[in-house]
Amino acid sequence: MIKFFRNIRLKSLTQNKFGKYLTYAIGEIVLVVIGILIALQINNWNENRINSAKETTVLANIHKEFKQNKKQLDSVIGKHQVVFKNCARVISLFPIKSKPEPEALDSLGTMLWWTYGGNTFNPMQTSINALASTSSFYIIKNETLRDLLISWNDLVTDYQEEELASRDHIWSQYDPYLSKHFDWNFNFKDERNDFDALQTLEFEYLVRSRYDLVDQILNTSGELQKVQATLDKIIELSKPQSN
Repeated sequence: MIKFFRNIRLKSLTQNKFGKYLTYAIGEIVLVVIGILIALQINNWNENRINSAKETTVLANIHKEFKQNKKQLDSVIGKHQVVFKNCARVISLFPIKSKPEPEALDSLGTMLWWTYGGNTFNPMQTSINALASTSSFYIIKNETLRDLLISWNDLVTDYQEEELASRDHIWSQYDPYLSKHFDWNFNFKDERNDFDALQTLEFEYLVRSRYDLVDQILNTSGELQKVQATLDKIIELSKPQSN
């Protein structure tokens, strides 16, 4: 087509018909512009198709990964709740004024064993880290989902601060005290256990601190609830679309 216009343009020039030449020259320019626009449209279409395929794959990976993260979080929460419950049971016995009866000691030993905990939530981050490292969050079309994914790492870090504070308390204060007075598995049948330590204010303080720190994780700080809500929303928004 362009060759056709060029031949007409040359013929018009030789015949000194400038008006016709101008018309055909403009036509040639219009065809070139149309060709460029079509090429750009095809290129955009191909790019969108590629990005759409990438998004489908990424969303599938995110959905699978975050369902696993939810299972892990539920498991960790269950362990925190065991610690919380047993701390509350020990606290209900305060003040311990004398050596309890053997049956009560066995029960107390079991309670103390389950006040340790120290579990932490360590979610899989492979999909999000891959998006972050390649600056590819833009392929996620859903703006709400994209924002949740971008903020996820910071949200988890805020929540983990509560868990790490609780775990640090165990190994820096709680365990040093208990290990000094009781055997490693709280077998209170061993007379070498220092039963007087059960009556001290320090013992009460440490158990109450364990309770408060786990309460921070489960209830008070509100970080856990944010993580749970975000997890559920990401799982919902990344769910593969049925055809």
